[in-house]
Amino acid sequence: MDRNLFLAFALSFAVLTGWTLLTTPPPKQPVPEGTKTDRGLDPGLDTEIDAAQDHSGEDHQVRPRETRPGLERPAPVVVKSPPPGVEEMVEEIAEETIVVEEPLYTARLTSRGAGIESWRLAKFRETADLDSPQVELVTGEDPNRTLMVTPLEELGLGDLSQRVFKVVEHDHGLVVFETTQRQITVRKTFTFQPDTYTFRVLIEVINDSPEVVSSQFGINLPAHVREGSDYRELGLAVMHEGSAKNKLLQSLGKGSFFGSLTGNGGPERFTKFAAPIDWAAVQTTYFLTAIVADNPNQAAVWMDATEPGKAATAELFFDEVQIPVGSSYARELKAYMGPKEIERLTAFGADLVRSINLGWKWVEPLTKFFATFLKGLYTLIPNYGVAIIILTILVRTVTAPLTMKQMRSMERMRKLSPKLKEIQAEHADDRAKQSEMTMALYKSEGVNPLGGCLPMLLQFPVFIGLFYALRSTIQLRQSPFFGWIDDLASPEMLFAIPGLGIPVRLLPLLMGCTMVLQQKITPMQADPAQAKMMMTVMPIMMTFVFYTFPSGLVLYWMVSNLLAISHQLWIGRSMRA
Repeated sequence: MDRNLFLAFALSFAVLTGWTLLTTPPPKQPVPEGTKTDRGLDPGLDTEIDAAQDHSGEDHQVRPRETRPGLERPAPVVVKSPPPGVEEMVEEIAEETIVVEEPLYTARLTSRGAGIESWRLAKFRETADLDSPQVELVTGEDPNRTLMVTPLEELGLGDLSQRVFKVVEHDHGLVVFETTQRQITVRKTFTFQPDTYTFRVLIEVINDSPEVVSSQFGINLPAHVREGSDYRELGLAVMHEGSAKNKLLQSLGKGSFFGSLTGNGGPERFTKFAAPIDWAAVQTTYFLTAIVADNPNQAAVWMDATEPGKAATAELFFDEVQIPVGSSYARELKAYMGPKEIERLTAFGADLVRSINLGWKWVEPLTKFFATFLKGLYTLIPNYGVAIIILTILVRTVTAPLTMKQMRSMERMRKLSPKLKEIQAEHADDRAKQSEMTMALYKSEGVNPLGGCLPMLLQFPVFIGLFYALRSTIQLRQSPFFGWIDDLASPEMLFAIPGLGIPVRLLPLLMGCTMVLQQKITPMQADPAQAKMMMTVMPIMMTFVFYTFPSGLVLYWMVSNLLAISHQLWIGRSMRA
């Protein structure tokens, strides 16, 4: 791979990073603690949520109370409203834990908050060691460790995320929780689908009180920073207006770098995404916990950085609905807790596959193709490291005609370098004359100065697609290559410097050496300052960038460099002959 491609890659990375930082929305004023806000109509935000209109046309009308098919409703308990200033005493119930075991996972539900306090994946472990614990997708810590809790404070019953519910029914694949206070019943039904990572949550509010009540049916997804390579990119995500947006947990509530430089980057505890919202999620590079809105046009998400940089909660809630006396209202939400496998997420629907970072929209088809092709190679050669090497060779072979054209053009430009320097020296004070004589020289020699650029631009999408395919393919996780390289999805480490703990990683260092060698044999027509930069600054910068990259990516880049060096030597020898 030539220096122009390296430079283009580095500049693209820098531009993308700068653009992301510069287009971060301006900070909003944080809500003081203890202040009650109406999340449906927030005066501090540009977008208001219509609390009464259903834009989708779905049937979410208030209906008379019904008994869920197959579930006998307990005898109603008449509770008189307490006198003013006297709080109703809530019956104390012992907390219960219910375990749901499926071939793909083991879930533990708790009656406190009627949520999920543990979800362990049977086929994935924390490390490559067979005795290591299974991957745990519930990353929260007390008091917000439980997923899928529903505070529903707008009902006037207190915070139901800490309330102990009754377990009304527990059958294989079905768990029903219920709590009643002031003649208002909240029922939550979890229905688990066998042989999938999918389940449903039905939230019902039954109003037997003498007053109309209202609810926004908010449901929480908390997360907390954790140690381990799987959680380096732990964050909250939403599918907002057809675009997947991710907020890294370590940056939530801490303000932006450029904002701090301009004095406008104060902490931003709350982040809101107004309707439409397709789904909200807690995600890492390879795993996902997501809940899908039953009506995206009524759904919004409220992210709260409860401990900036350490813990946060995403709450999916809906337009406020009024529930008359003697009526009930329900929402059934679909959820997914499992690995980011393209096939599973595509089958799930709701555009959940967009949670996988497949690159820009125009790169996605290439990314999916390379990911599928890599898995196909693995079925023939059960070693993903060898599969990456073979894939790199095949890509280099397919793009060889473009590479040859680019290298031959650079070789011809190198031969013209002495004449170009003569023109520059002769017309040092006349830029127009310099350009005229230079173009005349190109024409007489039959050289196109842009001949090396077009092939490079045509190859660029291929390399970007490979980059994202290697970065997002979960099959590379904990997949060994050889020796000390036991996980192609994580940075390899040969050893750590004693006393300092600094990791020594051989692959990035070897990759940096291949870059230096490649620059030495690449035809140079640049001035000495630019040539020095390409020889020193670029290899050092790229080695630094790749030092924390997954070893599978570094392996691909190093092999690609070695093939480019071999190709350049062959081209130079054949042209000199």
